[in-house]
Amino acid sequence: MILAVTIVATPIISVAQAAEGSSSDASTNKRVRRTQTLRPEIYEKLEAARVHADEGRPTEALNALAALEKRKRNSYEQAMTYNMYAYVYFNQDQLDKAAQAYEQVLAVNNVPESLEQTTQYSLAKLYLMSDKYEKAISALNKWFAMVAEPGSEAFILRAQMNFQLEKYAEALPDVQKAITMKKEQGNPPENWLLLERAALYQNKDFKGLARCLQDLVVLYPKGEYWVQLAAVYSELGQPKKELSALETAYDQKLLTRENERINLAQALLAQDVPFKAAMVIKTGMDEGVIELSARNLSLLGDAWMLAKEYDKAIDIMGKAAEKSQSGKDYYKLAQIHTERQEWQLALNNVDKAIKLGELNSPSQALILKGLALYNLKELDHAAAVFADAAEYPEASAAAQQWGAYIDSERKRLEYMASSEI
Repeated sequence: MILAVTIVATPIISVAQAAEGSSSDASTNKRVRRTQTLRPEIYEKLEAARVHADEGRPTEALNALAALEKRKRNSYEQAMTYNMYAYVYFNQDQLDKAAQAYEQVLAVNNVPESLEQTTQYSLAKLYLMSDKYEKAISALNKWFAMVAEPGSEAFILRAQMNFQLEKYAEALPDVQKAITMKKEQGNPPENWLLLERAALYQNKDFKGLARCLQDLVVLYPKGEYWVQLAAVYSELGQPKKELSALETAYDQKLLTRENERINLAQALLAQDVPFKAAMVIKTGMDEGVIELSARNLSLLGDAWMLAKEYDKAIDIMGKAAEKSQSGKDYYKLAQIHTERQEWQLALNNVDKAIKLGELNSPSQALILKGLALYNLKELDHAAAVFADAAEYPEASAAAQQWGAYIDSERKRLEYMASSEI
């Protein structure tokens, strides 16, 4: 079972979005910074640079900012100039230069706390987008120290970073906190649940994984989630729940792949529901979802045989044996004919099985052959076959009993024949 998650870093956002209405101060005792202003003429230059960038003129935008740097500016204006550099570079996918510009913003003294927080958060996201995970989590932790009540997106972001660093135990609490917070407002995004799923899997928390997948199948029902939930139930040793998950997905027409239908059929067979297993396979073959391969035909033949639908079992298992030319399939065919007491057909097929070989239990094939010969009244031949079977330790007792029985039967027949003379 593959449990993966795609890490997506969204574009730079504001602290208001990140903190979702959080308090901006980590401590009420912090000294309040003196507010600086952005003069109108500086604002106009910055706005002109932004327009150039938005309209696809990055060179003009950078030239406008370079000209602005030659002017005398207060610390807030300097910080906003670097902030606009970051904006221009980010729009050009020059993430390293954008990150350097944000670092320059943070290096300016006495900038407004809101700008510092916005920049710190955006820098963390840029590092994540550049696969610089250690730097990303360091920057984000600094942001966490700045705010009193971080929002759910910040926790999911830190969980992503820890996951990329393979710190799965540290990623899990953050993603679960983010999901809990989001559930208070509505449904958590699918990607958040996928991240939780991946973290739970890496932490080998299969009970938690089952709960997470239950959320996924309810909120975002897909066949793959039902299949994974069934696999987790199998891992937890809960076969009835495993089957229930697969049946629910099947009833909702969410099992669209061959392996998913085959898994359902095998689960049904394991729970002694062979007729439905056969119908699942047959329907899949009729719909073109399940290939008419020797392996699949053999499984269908098994299901029909266990369901005691012997005519169907003989037809399908015969096709499987013709395709595979496998001793195993011919042996199964012989077993079906034995159930119907069609001894000559049973003998013909078990002979093919023994000749082709690769049987799971050659001794059982010999026992079946001996039984067919006995019922065909070929007692001497049957006795010889049972003698061969007795050479196998696992079949020795049964074969010897049959041999003794045949001896007594021959004596009985000889006695009856002599009595008639």
